[in-house]
Amino acid sequence: MRILGVSILSTLLLNVPASAQVSDIFDRFSDVFETVQNGIEFFIPDSVDMKNVRVRIGVGNGFVPDYSGSNNYRNRFLPIIDVRYKDKWYLNNGRLNVPIYNKNNFEVGPLVNLLLGRDESLNAALDGLDDISTTVEVGGYVRYRYKATLLDANFRQALGSGQGRSIRLTLGQGFYRNGDFTLAFAARAKWLSSTATQTNYGITAEQSQNSTFGLPEFQATSGFSEINGNLLGTYQLSKSFRLLGLLSYGRLLGDAADSPLSSGIDGNGAGSANQFIGGLAISYQFQ
Repeated sequence: MRILGVSILSTLLLNVPASAQVSDIFDRFSDVFETVQNGIEFFIPDSVDMKNVRVRIGVGNGFVPDYSGSNNYRNRFLPIIDVRYKDKWYLNNGRLNVPIYNKNNFEVGPLVNLLLGRDESLNAALDGLDDISTTVEVGGYVRYRYKATLLDANFRQALGSGQGRSIRLTLGQGFYRNGDFTLAFAARAKWLSSTATQTNYGITAEQSQNSTFGLPEFQATSGFSEINGNLLGTYQLSKSFRLLGLLSYGRLLGDAADSPLSSGIDGNGAGSANQFIGGLAISYQFQ
C-alpha cells in the first residue's frame, strides 16, 4: 500500500506541558485546525486521495488566552498530529473519528476526544478554583461537504472531570484560490450542558472563599457558550511544505460571558468575553 502523506498541523499553545492547558482553549485549537485540515482537503478537491494513508507533521506558534474567558494572552507552541487511513478513520490532534457511513457527501460516525484540563496556576484569576483534570469524551458526528462548503455537527459526552455534554456546529467555506495561495473561513458555535458550563465558568461557594482574586459565587446553566469566526490562509511552499496563518475571533455567550472569570472588571470579575487567537504554522507532508 502506497503512503501518500501524513498530516500534522501545529497549533498555538504555551511552552508548558499540554496537561496544563485550558480544556476549552485546546479544544478550540483542535476545532479550528480540524476545519483547516478539512478546508485543505475539501476546498482543494484535486489534492485529495483517500485511498491511501496520510500523515503530515508540523509546528506552529501564536498567541492565545490563558483560559477560556481570559484577557491575558501568551505566546504558545504545540505540535499536533493528524493521521488518516483511507476513509476508515482519522486521528486529528487528540480526536479520533471513525466514519461508518460515507456516501453522497454525507459522513456519519462515532468519535473519541482527549479533552485536556485546566491548571489553576495558569492565571491569577484561577488561583483557588482547583484544577480541572484531563478526561476523555465519546460521542458522534455528522458531516456534509460539497465542493468548497463544509457543514459539521458533533455531540460529546465527557467521561469525567465534570465536563458533561457538549455540541459543536461548524460551517466552513473556501472562498479564494490563486495558485498556491488559498483562503477559507469557518464559523463555529458551541453548546454546553449545565454541568460543563459550571465546571468551566461557574464559581462554587467554596471556590469563592478560596479565590485569591476575590471572585464571587456564580451558578452557571446550560446554553450556547461561544461563537467564533476563523480566517485561514495557506500557501504551498513546496511539494512537501505548507505555510498556514490563522486569525480567530470568538465571543462568549450566556453564562460563559456573565461568569466572574470572563465578565471583566466592570462586571465584578476578571477576563473578557472577547477571545482572540492568531498565529502561523508550517507543516510537512511525507511523500
